Amino acid sequence: MKKISLILLITLLSTSAFSQMRSGRSMGSLRINWHKTGWFIDGNAGIRLLGQTSPIADSELAWSANGGLGYFFNKKIAIKGRLDYNQFNAAYNGKLDRSGQAAASLEAMVRLLELISPNYYRKFELNVHAGAGLTALLNPSLRDQVEANGGEYKGKLFNADNMGHIIVGITPQYHINSRMSINLDISQFTQFKQNNTYDSHNGVKSKDVTGFISASAGLTIRF
Repeated sequence: MKKISLILLITLLSTSAFSQMRSGRSMGSLRINWHKTGWFIDGNAGIRLLGQTSPIADSELAWSANGGLGYFFNKKIAIKGRLDYNQFNAAYNGKLDRSGQAAASLEAMVRLLELISPNYYRKFELNVHAGAGLTALLNPSLRDQVEANGGEYKGKLFNADNMGHIIVGITPQYHINSRMSINLDISQFTQFKQNNTYDSHNGVKSKDVTGFISASAGLTIRF
């Protein structure tokens, strides 16, 4: 009888301890994962690839930067406002034609791994995002040339080459802690109604649909 009582007592204590451990782990995950909803900001810097130039010019690598403010409604879906700046260097006839392009986008973002395996704590995340927005392309030397000849460098919305765009991208993340993550973002911009190619001084009209890729790394901070 004593042996049976002892076995029952050990079983009861073991079950209670295991339950507390599971509860502790669950609460620990909650403390770590509370950031899966709510506000966040991010900032990234890197390079811009591709970009349409005329047949006599080459597009060289240039820098790229972006930042955003977003909100996760639940563990899977967020909405985000994003600002990008990309530089374009077009080389031809021993010259370097520089342009700067600013873009504003509104995107939807999805945590892909949460869709595949929800409620599982992980250090890595894989975000996919897509949206649309407006782009303004400015070539300062072309503007100065036009204005020096008595003309006006004007656009329909901004004093630049104005166009619309669609953005699609993927962002792997590594969570440093509950508030901060490291990002690697790769985004494809598809643009509509670009006026001239990026070697604007040559005056060559671009195709109706153009595009480029930005690759950048940075940080996400959650509130």
